[in-house]
Amino acid sequence: MVRTRHLATALVLTTAALAGCGDQEPVGAPSSTASSSSPSPAVSSASPTPSASPTAAPDVQLALGKSKESPDGAVISTVYAYKQPVAKSAPRPEEQAGYEWGAADVKVCVKKSYTANSVSVSNSPWTLVYADDSQIEASGTGYESFPEPAFPFGEKTLAPGRCVRGWITFPVPAKKRPAAVEYAGQSEPVPPRWVVK
Repeated sequence: MVRTRHLATALVLTTAALAGCGDQEPVGAPSSTASSSSPSPAVSSASPTPSASPTAAPDVQLALGKSKESPDGAVISTVYAYKQPVAKSAPRPEEQAGYEWGAADVKVCVKKSYTANSVSVSNSPWTLVYADDSQIEASGTGYESFPEPAFPFGEKTLAPGRCVRGWITFPVPAKKRPAAVEYAGQSEPVPPRWVVK
């Protein structure tokens, strides 16, 4: 049985993203408050000084199994695993010699406390990234032999406190493994990447 991805006219991952969250820095991390202008004298203040607005978020690299909260606090996303090859009995991707199927096990949860907008998820913002910076999008076709449960092809609206977890399948070069799984949600200044081992 073949499933075809229903392309939505607009992916509404309303504030569903994963990159840079919170104001915490790892212990021993360099301060992000450095200025390139002339040094200013030290000033003592009873109230905390607000941190500067970030102009560029650092590249976010995560280990498989680690969760990442979106910058707006709407969702928490996790990549649990990457497998290649999968679906060996399925037809070769687009009948291309040297290609096979790979799949990522991902989960997206809408936080209970998030009530600003509805959140829709799909497999569209997820890609595989290779060491040469090439990227592969999720398959637009599905077969019964693809790993189950499958992550939604089309948009699925999630209520606060709800999650969806499933496998996203990709057409991949048989002799290469991706370096990372990336989630490029709409509110991501720099999409987080889960490192594939």
